[in-house]
Amino acid sequence: MRVAGALLQQVGRRGVIAVRRETKNRWERRAPLVPKHVRKLKRMGFRVLVQPSDMRVFTNEQYARAGAELVEDLSAASVVLGVKEVPLSELHPNKTYVCFSHTIKAQEGNMGMLDDILSKNIRLIDYECMLDENKKRVIGFGKFAGIAGMIDLLRGLGDRLLGLGYSNPFLGMGYMDYFHSVAAAKTALQLVGNNILINGTPKAVAPMIFGFTGTGNVTQGALEIFEQLPHEYITAKDLEVVIASGDPNTLYGIKLQREDLVQHKDPTQRVTFDKNHYNSNPDEYEPIFHTKIAPHISALVHGMYWDARFPRLLTCDQMRALHNTGTSRLIAIADISADPNGSIEFTRECTTIDRPYEVYNPNTDTSVFDWEAEGILLGSVDNLPAEIPVEASIHFGDLLVDYIPELARSDMTLPFEQQTDIGDTLRNAIITAHGKLTPRYEYIANLRRENEELARKSAPPRVVVLGSGLVCPSYIDSLLKVMGSGKVDVTVVGAQASELKQLANAYDTINTVELDVTDDAALRSVIGTSDVVVSLLPASLHLRPAKLCLELGKDMVTTSYVSDEMAALHDEAREKGLVFLNECGLDPGIDHFKAMDIIHRLSESNMDITSFTSWCGGLPAIHCANNPLGYKFSWSPRGVLVAAKNAARYREHGAVVDVESGTLPEHARDVQVGRMQFVGTPNRDSVKYESVYGLDKSGKLECILRGTLRYTGFWEALRVFTEVGLLREDIKLGASTARDLIAEAAKAQPDDVPAETQEEALRMLAECGVGESTRCPAHVAPLDALSALLTDALAYQRGERDMIVLTHSFTGVGSGSKTVQVDAELSYMGGRHPMEATAMATTVGAPGALATKYVLNKNECSFLDRGVLRPTNVQLSQQFLKDLDKYFDISFNERVIES
Repeated sequence: MRVAGALLQQVGRRGVIAVRRETKNRWERRAPLVPKHVRKLKRMGFRVLVQPSDMRVFTNEQYARAGAELVEDLSAASVVLGVKEVPLSELHPNKTYVCFSHTIKAQEGNMGMLDDILSKNIRLIDYECMLDENKKRVIGFGKFAGIAGMIDLLRGLGDRLLGLGYSNPFLGMGYMDYFHSVAAAKTALQLVGNNILINGTPKAVAPMIFGFTGTGNVTQGALEIFEQLPHEYITAKDLEVVIASGDPNTLYGIKLQREDLVQHKDPTQRVTFDKNHYNSNPDEYEPIFHTKIAPHISALVHGMYWDARFPRLLTCDQMRALHNTGTSRLIAIADISADPNGSIEFTRECTTIDRPYEVYNPNTDTSVFDWEAEGILLGSVDNLPAEIPVEASIHFGDLLVDYIPELARSDMTLPFEQQTDIGDTLRNAIITAHGKLTPRYEYIANLRRENEELARKSAPPRVVVLGSGLVCPSYIDSLLKVMGSGKVDVTVVGAQASELKQLANAYDTINTVELDVTDDAALRSVIGTSDVVVSLLPASLHLRPAKLCLELGKDMVTTSYVSDEMAALHDEAREKGLVFLNECGLDPGIDHFKAMDIIHRLSESNMDITSFTSWCGGLPAIHCANNPLGYKFSWSPRGVLVAAKNAARYREHGAVVDVESGTLPEHARDVQVGRMQFVGTPNRDSVKYESVYGLDKSGKLECILRGTLRYTGFWEALRVFTEVGLLREDIKLGASTARDLIAEAAKAQPDDVPAETQEEALRMLAECGVGESTRCPAHVAPLDALSALLTDALAYQRGERDMIVLTHSFTGVGSGSKTVQVDAELSYMGGRHPMEATAMATTVGAPGALATKYVLNKNECSFLDRGVLRPTNVQLSQQFLKDLDKYFDISFNERVIES
């Protein structure tokens, strides 16, 4: 009853017309009716409401003098007229809205508006659907789109040719928005034409040939401008002759026909091109424009209607092949149709009046605003008539005004079938009525579903990255490198607003979300949007997102060790066909890849492995190791300090050696890598890798040790910090300065700490750049306070660099006691801080990015199993090594010694 009552109120409002202000962008200054049309409607007895606008090309005062009522609130009107789509917040229920809704192709960006229109019982009329008895549009801005598009193309060509090193006559032209009228633009064109007649076009690109698609108002407008210049029309069969002997003082135009764009797949079936047959059976035809026409023309002016049933005019692959021939003459494309992902496939997003042209590189599938860049000039402004607001609005209103009386008097409360009080031109343009699509437009619902499915299949894969810290920028750089810019949709989730802001500023193509990863509901929501989740979080935080990935059916990548809790998810992940690929960083990661490669090759040579040692360290470059620890932080300081307390386990001389927590320095040994000298300590449980690597099968393994490299001095400093209690996590101290921290930590130790040891700790901190009065966080564990003190003190300074050192040594024994020793070494130097990526970030981010690529393509990667995985599959490891070398120049030096 409430809805019926609201509808009845509309009857009393019939005869009240409103013109809304345009709000889509700052260039939209057009209006559907101008003051002279308001004056005409007033004389016919209609009320006309106009929303005030200081941007509209006709002033508020002009409308007021014409008799309009300037009001913000348009609720008194039954019909609201606009030009572009209406924001959802401005759609009022139970009214008739008339605009270019851009919904008849089920355009994704406007489906939300359509849903709102349906829910608010709005009768929607689209100008684009207003047709006469010959199915021709009766209202539109098409001619002005063609005029503005052609003028912008000419100036764009001027800038592009200059960028390529050629002075040219088109530089005498301005973009259309520079001129106050079409007549003014045509005056400028006369000067350009005279210049062409006198000086011609650049010899390197002459003769210049313009190809025009379409026959409607858009193309007619473009041709009107083209004909202001010295020109001659030719046909497709004339192309070769004109290219060979054409006049540089003449521009050539070719009005492209359908038979120039496509041909029947079986030419014997269709000797003569039949337009009607093509329109009815487009699947029987194949494109030929990219080979027959495109290589020979200088510029394409595209104003043709297209939908997905028909072959595209130019695909990305066709454009890439054309560009790479090196013989194509095509310099520019004016995509006046401005249909993203449409007939010109690489029109991804429309350009703007501010920047109407960019240069598209077919090889990278990216566009840049750089007149000198490699590629092809591409423009696709979707509101070109806004560059000619006065003439376009007058022309449009002249066509529209005579339809307004019947529209204003019509009764939208009647069932749609009974709305016969308006003529067919308007009635056939009604898209929605009474909360439903009208019969003529019911196809939109099905088309929408098809488009959504197609978009889902063709959309870039969606990667959600958890963690915005030190490794994240390098991971993103690496991912964009291996996937290709524009080929992956990245969302970074983090808790630090400052880090997210830096990422957003550095990468304008990524999305950022600030949230606490312990918030299950928020995390579930963002993971639900992904194709793969990449966790760069601390290892202790992986389990929560892993369980959500399991619940939501999402694949996952981490660079961390597989915990027992993560391993417990294996069976369920495998059953669901999911990949949880872990240990894809440096250590663990690159060390696995090379180990599996060597193990495989020794096994193929029938060698039994008797010894395997592996050492890895992320360190400052030697000239930057200027502190007692010989260390600087390129990742979590807390993680480094905690790792120094780990227990460990390894096998040596056949016996298993257990290292208790806190005793790692007792097992330190000298390690030489090339000419560099380090101290190595065991890292965690090496013995478990006997089964992980398959080394336990022969029963001949005498030694397995995976360890961490540090410079001399690191463990001496850690021993002092340990003695005074700075690595404890089981207590909290109230100290606020470095001296107080050491004093309180030492006092809390079970045994007395000599004053000399405390002073030694203070001296070491001072040499690290931490004065005794330096403030530190209070009421935290000593280890956290020490981490905070060292975070800034031992950060890399401007111009400093880090490095990665990784070495494997295998001994294999074969028949006849033949012995083979295989040594593999990797040294990788990072860039200069802070301008370039660190070695640590690169060697973690690069394999993480490759792992992401493999998981995204898991169905094509035969080497990728399902479940919770380490990269211990030989094929997977060898693929990593190949791609690390190919994309990032990360590779090992290997030495084989036989005896």
